[in-house]
Amino acid sequence: MPAQFTNDSLVATTNVAPVSGASIWRWLVLLPRKWAHTHKVARDTEMLRHAPRERLEDIGIARSDIDFACEHGHAPR
Repeated sequence: MPAQFTNDSLVATTNVAPVSGASIWRWLVLLPRKWAHTHKVARDTEMLRHAPRERLEDIGIARSDIDFACEHGHAPR
């Protein structure tokens, strides 16, 4: 991409691209979805951390696997 030269002082002194109103609205629309996903992950993590041993045995997950996944964000290999 070729360099762009300008005499406009505001554009020349910043390295941030201009933000359109549409991109701001798109971000505001997606914010509740991101919050809901984060809330769901936190809720499920807490449920697994405090699940009784019998329930974990029923679904075939070891407590150590739960602790590893909660700490690292993925299942052990």
